[in-house]
Amino acid sequence: MTGLYVHIPFCKKKCHYCNFTIALSGSEESHGNYLAALEREVETRRPRFKDVLFETVYLGGGTPSAMRPNELTRLFSHLAKELPWKPDAEVTCEVNPGDADPKKARLLHELGVNRVSFGAQSFHDDTLRRLNRAHDAADIARSFGVLREEGFNNINLDLILSLPGEGWDKARFSLEEAAKLAPEHISLYELTIEEKTVFGDLHKKGKLILPDEEAQFETLSKAREFLKSEGYAHYELLNYARPGFESKHNRLYWANGDYLGLGPGAYSYVDGKRSRFAESHDSYLSKVAALDWAPTEEETLDERKKEAESFLLALRLTEGASTEKFRSVLEERAAEIKGLSEKGLLVRDAGRVRLSARGQFLAETVFTELSC
Repeated sequence: MTGLYVHIPFCKKKCHYCNFTIALSGSEESHGNYLAALEREVETRRPRFKDVLFETVYLGGGTPSAMRPNELTRLFSHLAKELPWKPDAEVTCEVNPGDADPKKARLLHELGVNRVSFGAQSFHDDTLRRLNRAHDAADIARSFGVLREEGFNNINLDLILSLPGEGWDKARFSLEEAAKLAPEHISLYELTIEEKTVFGDLHKKGKLILPDEEAQFETLSKAREFLKSEGYAHYELLNYARPGFESKHNRLYWANGDYLGLGPGAYSYVDGKRSRFAESHDSYLSKVAALDWAPTEEETLDERKKEAESFLLALRLTEGASTEKFRSVLEERAAEIKGLSEKGLLVRDAGRVRLSARGQFLAETVFTELSC
């Protein structure tokens, strides 16, 4: 199974928490220059994948829905010609509220998109303003309705917990509003403070008031119970789905499968090598113009390291990792696993190792300790 990820860096505004590789949406010329560069990269990668039909395709960003209709048509036409996917492939496009007017939603459907990842984040207008989002709560319901009317029956909705000024009561309201829309999939993210962001600067200066750790854990625990009561199965750290609507593309990542990443900031994992072609939008354009196809980052994973990474990825799933499949990793990390189990962060039973509820909340701590 092989996946294709395409990064579209353009955004109308930069969110105050965002540390992704983006560029502010610009003129048709700037978008056209990017698409031309992306097309050249596609043609360069094509020989390695000439016998591959991709099983998942994911357009992320940035904001793919910030592209104009003619730009989206150009992008999909080139991809379908040069890097084709299977007829039943899962094809996902990230869409921001406010972008999904009927014409664009209809076009995405016609171009073959069959899954939308919808960036709501919160249903509180005051919170959305603090985040510097380019939409309000009314846009969420309106755009979601447009997507339904245009035939999308597989929609993920993103929400962020532990936001400034928000406790369980506010989070519950957003979850209730999301549940009314009845998306097939919901992703719940904990706010992460990244250093080179507006929130990172405010936090460093002590000007960003966030819930403490116990409040965060309480909100997350209650959010999980709420989604369970609404019929969503918690199948991965951040992800909840109705039966049959788990993300195939993300499942590929968690299985440590092969994927090709195109565009600035995108990683690829192919033939045992993890690589990134360019870190930023500007460096991407410069490298393509210079016909410099060498990756800026590249790492070859031997079997031992791949197995260790596969174990950590398996822990992200609620069913955890098979003790039989990862016997050598468990033996090598026996002391760390014992210590994490004694802290109540790992559970070992029925032939599997998995994160406890508390361990899921502190997953990065667990992964860091197991990686040492």
